[in-house]
Amino acid sequence: MTGKIIQFPRAEYIKNINKRPKLSEEEISKVQLMNSKRVADNLAESLAIDILTVLQEQISNMQTAEFIADLAVLIEMLKSTLYREHDLPHPIQEIISKIAVVKSMPNGEKVTELNYKPILQPEEEEFDIEFIPETD
Repeated sequence: MTGKIIQFPRAEYIKNINKRPKLSEEEISKVQLMNSKRVADNLAESLAIDILTVLQEQISNMQTAEFIADLAVLIEMLKSTLYREHDLPHPIQEIISKIAVVKSMPNGEKVTELNYKPILQPEEEEFDIEFIPETD
């Protein structure tokens, strides 16, 4: 037996084994963005499963349209929080900025005020009305 045996790995037999395509800065940025979103989405979905597990003991009917809608919004809020951590935009962040204001108390404690009026009722143009009583 005098056959030739190829030893692996050997660079002369495998072309481009250590070569990777060069990515532009824009491509690198897009890949990083996709990875950050994927991490945030996966964590939010994982947390949603944990939340569902806990809620099963407290919610009698988890199949109502209202519960499913509430859960969907909750998951989006989790995603928004995780996106913000990675400096990523999320549509629900705009709603949060309209309804939530964080204030610092004199003792340094932070308190959140929620005001749903800006999203429940569009702001109406304010104008002053002066009532002048009729005197005879």
